[in-house]
Amino acid sequence: MEELSFEQQWNTGEWTRQFRSGAWSASGLLRRIGLFHTLTTADAVTGYKGLGINGYDGSGPLRWCLDIIHRSGVRYQKQELVSAVTDAEFGLPVARAGHLDAIYPPETMENWVRLDDEARTGLIELRFTTCNYEQLQVNSCDPKYQAIAEAVERRVSTATQRRHNSH
Repeated sequence: MEELSFEQQWNTGEWTRQFRSGAWSASGLLRRIGLFHTLTTADAVTGYKGLGINGYDGSGPLRWCLDIIHRSGVRYQKQELVSAVTDAEFGLPVARAGHLDAIYPPETMENWVRLDDEARTGLIELRFTTCNYEQLQVNSCDPKYQAIAEAVERRVSTATQRRHNSH
């Protein structure tokens, strides 16, 4: 009874409608999480629910921001990931969004890709960034971590070479 009362009091407004209408995007991304490991050589992928942005009616779509972090010197492979996420048969019902938010300077968004659906209920923001991980650089590692750093370097090199050879 208390749960029903809470639901009726708090979860019936605009935010709830927005969240429910765009819930498919988070669910779809979770079911395709393997794409981030198989199509990119990212060292890490983090994400969060973003705030609304300019260019949409009302509070806009449900916005998921994903930071796809690569070490320096590794190609982002943006197009491969975007092609898989937007694939007509196995991807999500999204396409490249035709606008960028004026809050950020355009040069900081050069490696961002925004995807949204036709009904404009879900917005997926893929942010490709580079980060130098000094602790993983083989020549600057503590000797006890040398083998781990070398294994990481080999994995990245092998994945990059495989990707390069397949094109």
